[in-house]
Amino acid sequence: MRVLLLLAVVWFLSTCRSSASPELPPDFEWTTWSNVAAGYSLEVPEVYAADVEDGGNAVYFRWGRTVPVKVYLTDLESAKGHGLWVNEEPTGTTTLAGRAAMRYDYTHCDGPFCSRIASFVLEREDRWLALEFRSHGELDSVNQRIHSSFALLEAGDAD
Repeated sequence: MRVLLLLAVVWFLSTCRSSASPELPPDFEWTTWSNVAAGYSLEVPEVYAADVEDGGNAVYFRWGRTVPVKVYLTDLESAKGHGLWVNEEPTGTTTLAGRAAMRYDYTHCDGPFCSRIASFVLEREDRWLALEFRSHGELDSVNQRIHSSFALLEAGDAD
């Protein structure tokens, strides 16, 4: 009986991993999205809907029923509280917006639903700026373009 219960739990947990984002339509356009409050801009598919929270410090780009891209401007305490990259070991060094950054690959779970996350994190003044993708390993061409378009805004930049 215990074996059956264990197998049921393993099966349930293995089916709770969320999949990659749904495929984008073949004819989508790109748009530049800016967050002056957090100091960055990036290009995203126009079909992504930006859900801005925490005064602009957290932005979730939604497509369908998923969130394929997230951007956080946070302190370490808040990042820990939200189960972000802070409790993980970096998987490598990289660049983001032309600056030295760390890459983290980790699994983020909200209840029984888990997603693989590729997070690119750089220090910005006394906080941390993270560009996160729901990704299994290497970034696909859409996420590569988003990553390469990511730019820091200087004080006074409007676009």
